[in-house]
Amino acid sequence: MPFDLLRWFAFIGTGLTILGCIASAVPYRGKRGERYSLLNHFISELGEVGVSRFAWTFNLGMILGGICLLPYIVGLGLKFGSLLGWLGTAAGIVAAVAVACVGFFPMSNIDPHIKAAVTYFRAGLVMVFFFGLAILFQPAGHRFVPQAANLLSLVAFVIYATFLIMMTPKKPTGEKNEENSLDPAEKPERPRVWLFPMVEWAVFFATILWLFGMAFFV
Repeated sequence: MPFDLLRWFAFIGTGLTILGCIASAVPYRGKRGERYSLLNHFISELGEVGVSRFAWTFNLGMILGGICLLPYIVGLGLKFGSLLGWLGTAAGIVAAVAVACVGFFPMSNIDPHIKAAVTYFRAGLVMVFFFGLAILFQPAGHRFVPQAANLLSLVAFVIYATFLIMMTPKKPTGEKNEENSLDPAEKPERPRVWLFPMVEWAVFFATILWLFGMAFFV
């Protein structure tokens, strides 16, 4: 399949996830009747069955979006044709499947949901890292992606890394507590401005920008 056709899977996949977010955010009312806000709500709260009125639109958008991104990510590996490109593709496949699993296991099913979300964030970090290296080390005379495009990889990598660092605070015993950090119910009172979910939204927008940028540049 020509790569020019595969790149449309990137546009369709990202478009479906964006539509799922918007369709569920507009009518959203939380447990206290609050409207959805990017300043203090996690992304996955849009898909919390029993709370989010249109949770199904978010969850369906994640499932279809993740599935649609798979052909494009494989296409990137074929396009680069290098070890670094294929490492990025392997991580990207895991990330795309994890996105679909976020929809299959919404926040109302918290344990598998968090496992899917954590898998996505880790695989997404590895994906942008290796594709960034694939762009950086393109063979001389066969450069088809401008080095300037790597700014998108750098920005995405920094935001992913920042979120993962924030996601793994340590308990007094020294054990990691990822699960509680991603569960808003663990917060006694939701702050009006909460940095952690804001950075999660930054990951979302950086990924969308990275996918669109790669679709245009590659």
